Amino acid sequence: MKILYFSLIDWDFIYQRPQHLAERLSSKNDFTYVQPFGLRNLRFSDFHRVFRRFQSLFKRLDVKRGLHIKDFFFIPIIAPSITKINPFLLRYQMNSHVDSETIIWVTYPSPLMPGILEGMKYGALVYEMMDDYPKVHPRSEEDIRRVEAWFVDKAALVITTSEALAEKAERIKKGVRIRVIGNGVDYDFFNNGPKVRPLEFKGLEKIIGYVGTISEWIDFELVDYLAENRPDLNFIFVGPIRAKRLPLKKNIRFIDTIDYEKVPAYCNGFDVCLIPFQRGEFADAVNPVKLFEYLALGKPVVSSYMRELERYKDVIYLAGDKEDFLTNVEIALDEKDDRIRELRRDIARRNDWTMISEVVDRELLKLVTP
Repeated sequence: MKILYFSLIDWDFIYQRPQHLAERLSSKNDFTYVQPFGLRNLRFSDFHRVFRRFQSLFKRLDVKRGLHIKDFFFIPIIAPSITKINPFLLRYQMNSHVDSETIIWVTYPSPLMPGILEGMKYGALVYEMMDDYPKVHPRSEEDIRRVEAWFVDKAALVITTSEALAEKAERIKKGVRIRVIGNGVDYDFFNNGPKVRPLEFKGLEKIIGYVGTISEWIDFELVDYLAENRPDLNFIFVGPIRAKRLPLKKNIRFIDTIDYEKVPAYCNGFDVCLIPFQRGEFADAVNPVKLFEYLALGKPVVSSYMRELERYKDVIYLAGDKEDFLTNVEIALDEKDDRIRELRRDIARRNDWTMISEVVDRELLKLVTP
């Protein structure tokens, strides 16, 4: 199959679902990973990224056989007049990459895409919902909902990462073909690599940790409460910082983005792993990748209640409020049951990215097989 995959994250951003699937699906298919167009206007903080992207413009980077990373030129401004120009620019550049059998796979509701695809011949459209996108960008919520409805209406297949997102797609268009395919982990990578204790952990005990994007969906009031009530514990957050305000306590530390190769060592250094998301509709639609990374190491996990995590309540600790969360952290610290650690690893093994990519590959084949 020939797949043109429009990713919502840059290839060199945190290594997660898009990169994992691209790597594996490219072993059997001609897979082009298109760098994102975005859902908002540029900010000053974006210019380094834009400059880097401009340097790679019109180059087709072959990461390995079958996998290509591609940047296309467009005007990075969200405005009605520009939105009319960009589809012409992008369609012209994409024509050589698309034929009547190409699968167009879109992972976010870019306002540019409808104008591009309406004038292009391709095999089938796949729309993937990984998050409740309107809630990620509330300032553009109305426009994003409109574009998302267009994708769900036109798609031959809608892939969602959670049941809540599948229900949302069904509300948008009854009878649309939907496949729920959750997230996973590279189990062997997390278990077979070196686990050297990070230098930042030197001299620290009782580490309660989180790895992932540090954004507004984290319940920082909860984190502040935990740190205030247990000053003997060390709360460490690792990942790119996207939040405007962070809790300030001596026992809370933030470590910026680390290489993916180091993630297992950091997670392994945690005594308890956290998923401290703000409760609500957004969190209930999330299927967190970090859960499976934590489980692959057998680590105890304490999470705010999230609908998708209900099925794992026998192997993780789900908290209803901040007091419950703190109690669960304390219980997790004292955990001594090796049996439950093996159950966690077994769940991770059954959600390996290789198995997940095989499910995706079979679904895509149905779109091009008579």
